[in-house]
Amino acid sequence: MDYLVHLGRIACTVIGPIAVLVGAGYVAGRRLPQAAEVLAKILLYLLIPIYVFLNILGSSLEEAEYGHIVLFSALALVVLLGLAWGVSRVRRHDPPLRGAFANTAILYNSANFAIPVMALAFSFDPVQERYAVAVQIVVAACQGMAAYTVGALIAAAGSGPVGHAMGRVLRLPFIYALLAALVLKAVGADAAMVERAGPVVAQVARSLVWRPATLLAGAYVPVALMTLGAQMARVQLVRAPADLALSVVLRLVAGPLVGLALVKVLGLDGLLARILVIGVAGPSAVASAVVAIEFKNRPEFAASAVLLSTLGAGLTVPIVIFLVQALL
Repeated sequence: MDYLVHLGRIACTVIGPIAVLVGAGYVAGRRLPQAAEVLAKILLYLLIPIYVFLNILGSSLEEAEYGHIVLFSALALVVLLGLAWGVSRVRRHDPPLRGAFANTAILYNSANFAIPVMALAFSFDPVQERYAVAVQIVVAACQGMAAYTVGALIAAAGSGPVGHAMGRVLRLPFIYALLAALVLKAVGADAAMVERAGPVVAQVARSLVWRPATLLAGAYVPVALMTLGAQMARVQLVRAPADLALSVVLRLVAGPLVGLALVKVLGLDGLLARILVIGVAGPSAVASAVVAIEFKNRPEFAASAVLLSTLGAGLTVPIVIFLVQALL
């Protein structure tokens, strides 16, 4: 009975809001044909850089834990990319489809899906809940880096030469926002430094920099989901049931299995291991559709995979939560 209650809560609190926001984007896309392109550019060039900058700068995890999370995320990406490329070659996909297929497998919804899931899964203990959310924020930052560097390169390579793709990727401001946050974190920059600069400087910084940036970062999730809805309004669901099914299986089944294997290989256990495995069980990221839109790389396939995997995750993620609690 408790398991069914968990499933119902996740479906209500996670899938419900996602469906509403995607639906709002769909309505906007039906009335405004250019909505998908406009929203995607707002994400890529404004909201994503600010969102990642604030998350990286505000992380309070210890250095050792940070290293474990980054290593796990990198290895999961490599292993899942290898599996996706292997399946794609067997299916004889053309380069654009291969890129979209790979991105829907390696990029998972680590922010607006996984963070609420963590809050629910560990809500019985406020300390564990705060820790789980903090870990998942770092995972989301890693996935953001992967989406708009590796994912963007894969998508762009499917629509043009690799050299040209790299040039387009290097023009994305996300990379430089990430580097700036890492540099500031390395030198110990924090809010206290601003406060020590004096009350006038602190007030100006809070009013004209931090508060606007926080508001913009808060817009990331709804705008990302509305972008997906606007894209779906512009195209029909792709008729590729076998490829879509394989994409969903790679994301929702292979993802947590790879995660479980990696935490064993890395010697991770306990709470951190459970959080990482649950996180990698999430559905395909909206970012896979966003980069597909930006680089015109089979966006209809990516959008279809995101929707189907999100619906499927409402059933598979509670099972993963139950299993990791028993195995880890």
